[in-house]
This record gives sequence, structure tokens and C-alpha cells, in this order.
Amino acid sequence: MVDIALLTWIHDHIVPHSVPVLQFISDTTTFASIAMALLVLILAFVKRSKPLLMKFFMLVTVLLLTLVVTQGLKGLIDRDRPFTTYPGIEKLSSGGDSSFPSGHTLEAFAVAAAISLLFSRKKFIIPVYTWSIMVAYSRMALGVHYPSDVVAGILIGTLIGWFVPWIFKRVSN
Repeated sequence: MVDIALLTWIHDHIVPHSVPVLQFISDTTTFASIAMALLVLILAFVKRSKPLLMKFFMLVTVLLLTLVVTQGLKGLIDRDRPFTTYPGIEKLSSGGDSSFPSGHTLEAFAVAAAISLLFSRKKFIIPVYTWSIMVAYSRMALGVHYPSDVVAGILIGTLIGWFVPWIFKRVSN
């Protein structure tokens, strides 16, 4: 199976002594997502900008929808974590019950997609996508997700990140 072969390769080729860094990156997901939304809110108040305030509400909606979709899918698709099924995969980080989809990856890519639409400048897009890619990689390297969990998180998260601003713009017109 390609999924486990790729995961085993990624897991077995972790850069020596990088586990604490990978754990840190993985653990930043929700904190960084909320921090980005709060930064937009602060800027909206400082600049007294209604468009920025609307972008804050869009980001909050992205985060809430991400939570609902992730928990819903994890409840529907009760997939065992790779470390429980394959003894060669060591659990190097925390992971909840169901493996599919990767909630960390889904959230990171939803935020990255929304940020890229709401603030279309390379100085925002490149760092947020770099962070989201690192989150996705960390979940596999730490042995808590299969590559297919991560790919699903990327796709679903990106769709949510694009969908929410699109809906807001359709409703406000």
C-alpha cells in the first residue's frame, strides 16, 4: 500500500533531533490560526476599518467550519492512527481518536487559503503556506497521520478557505 510505504519512508527519514521542532510546529496550529484572526481584529479596530472587521469574521467562520467539518468527518470515518496499526510507526506526538482527516492540516490549509484570498500579498501568502506545509509534514513525520489523511486535510481545508470568503462576498452583494 502506497500510503503506509510513504508514511514509513517519511517517518524513518526524520532529520535527527528534529522531533521537538516538529512537535512545536504541530502544536502551533490552533494558536497560530487564532492569533492571525485576532491580529486582523486588532488592525480593524486600530484602523477603524469595516473591511478588516469583515475579514476577521470570515477567518472566525473558517475556523468554526473547520472544527465542525473535522469533527464530523472523524466521527464518520473512524480510521485507526498509523501507530496503532503498524508497529514500525512510533507515536512521537499527540493524536486523538480518529486519524482521518488530519485536523491540524485541514485547519492550517483552511487558514492559508483564506489569508491568501483576503490578503493577496506575497509577504502574507508565502509564510502562511510555508507554515501550513510544515504542519502537514510534521503530522506524518511524527507518526500520527497517514499521507492520505494529510492530503484530505489539504484539499478540504483549501476548499473551506476558499468557500467562506466566496459565500461572504455573495451574501454581501
